[in-house]
Amino acid sequence: MNKAIVTGASGFIGKQLINELLSRNVKIVALDIRFDDVLLQNKDITCINCKDKNPFDLQNELADLKADTFFHLAWAGTSGALRADYTVQLNNVKLACDYVSVSSKIGCKRFVYASSINEMETYEYLQSDDINPSGGYIYGTGKLAAHLMGEVVAKQNGIDFIPVIITNIYGAGEKSARLINTSIRQLLNKEHCSFTEGKQTYDFIYITDAITSIVEVADKGKAFNRYYIGSGNPKPLREFLQEMKDVVDSSAELGLGDLPFNGIDISYKQFKLKKVEEDTGYKNKISFKDGIKMTMDFIKSEQ
Repeated sequence: MNKAIVTGASGFIGKQLINELLSRNVKIVALDIRFDDVLLQNKDITCINCKDKNPFDLQNELADLKADTFFHLAWAGTSGALRADYTVQLNNVKLACDYVSVSSKIGCKRFVYASSINEMETYEYLQSDDINPSGGYIYGTGKLAAHLMGEVVAKQNGIDFIPVIITNIYGAGEKSARLINTSIRQLLNKEHCSFTEGKQTYDFIYITDAITSIVEVADKGKAFNRYYIGSGNPKPLREFLQEMKDVVDSSAELGLGDLPFNGIDISYKQFKLKKVEEDTGYKNKISFKDGIKMTMDFIKSEQ
């Protein structure tokens, strides 16, 4: 890999991905709607603002930059009300397919699509009866549709398509409202944390392990193979939450059972949990306990 295009470059995952690629002497073409000075002032990063532009508007500019690998991270409406907005999620699907099509036209032959464990939850929902549909399934449907459609578009255009199914990423530097980040902040502030009973199966992966796994897959992974990005040791959510609490504030009481659980408890047996290790040789390095401590220390330093 000599030069990579990264969409969603200014996000939590995008910045970490760029840092890892730069450490491997990979030149970067960063696409996003805003950039900070760290990205703008780096001579090895070409920043392209794509606000109000569709991928085909950028085609000639991208062709001149001669990238060989495309990482598609950008996705609007990952949380909040937009997660359930079908217009937003359908636009995400089209954007992913358009970028695959553009990749074929600019000579970029390897496309890494960042999907989510939510696509598998949505798939299992479709096979179940008497389920209470929630807005999150609109987001999951978008991820699933972009995966399937993007894969076909890639095959039609001679592009290597590699979907990475990302479970719950957490870590130092995160500012989102995702579960681990929010819960650590609440525990540090002595606020009550409310959860479901936590019997459903979950998995988490620290940001540096997730990013290294994705880069290794981009380099060594097999086209049209999906790669599970997680710890590889899923277990009931309540066990993760208890371990988190013990690190952050062992005296706290978790509100397990405060919230109802209306979703699907997906089966992780459908994944080859060690496929990243088998195909690339990379093994995760950060335990959940150590990852929680590093995330907590980062939040404390911020405060």
